[in-house]
Amino acid sequence: MKMRHMLAAAVLLPVLATGCTARARHEARATPSASPSVSLSPPACATGAIRWGAAHRKWRLVGLSPVKRLNADAGRTTFRYAPVRTVVARVEARDARVSGRRVMALLARHLGLENGELMPPGASTEDHRLRAERTRVHGAGRFLTAEAVLTLDAGFTLTCAGRTVRGSVTTWQQSFAQDAFRCGTDPGTDAWAREAYERGCGPLGS
Repeated sequence: MKMRHMLAAAVLLPVLATGCTARARHEARATPSASPSVSLSPPACATGAIRWGAAHRKWRLVGLSPVKRLNADAGRTTFRYAPVRTVVARVEARDARVSGRRVMALLARHLGLENGELMPPGASTEDHRLRAERTRVHGAGRFLTAEAVLTLDAGFTLTCAGRTVRGSVTTWQQSFAQDAFRCGTDPGTDAWAREAYERGCGPLGS
């Protein structure tokens, strides 16, 4: 509409001085077009109250080395990990407007953890390079090493735009646990350690 209006003016007034015409066009270009008003209110779900359900922590096996047969005088030995499973931090909710990072930060505060101690949404254990571990084992036998992360699962409800939204969180704390195991000896009661043993050494008691 604006371009057609300027063209009509040029046809009807051909005798106007060049300077005036240039000035009119400059003023037309300088006039700002109407822009939508900017809302300063916070986005939906950004300030809604949140309530937490029970938080469940669990060590999960993520890396395992091949078994090595060593002599009693083997000294320090290098074990190289291979990935066992991948854990991805995520926040799932029934409303796409829920901020995953806000939920994760509030969960850390709820559990009394430092800011950033929980991995943010999208982080994956695949991003953690499974480093080779050089360790000293005692005695002769078949040995392996394993690595685990402390995962955390929690449910929540969040007030969003006047209604209640349910969701869940899966993440893990930044630190990793590592341990060495000797085939033929009891790996202990931790589920991840027993899984590592059975994957590398075979069924317990065999």
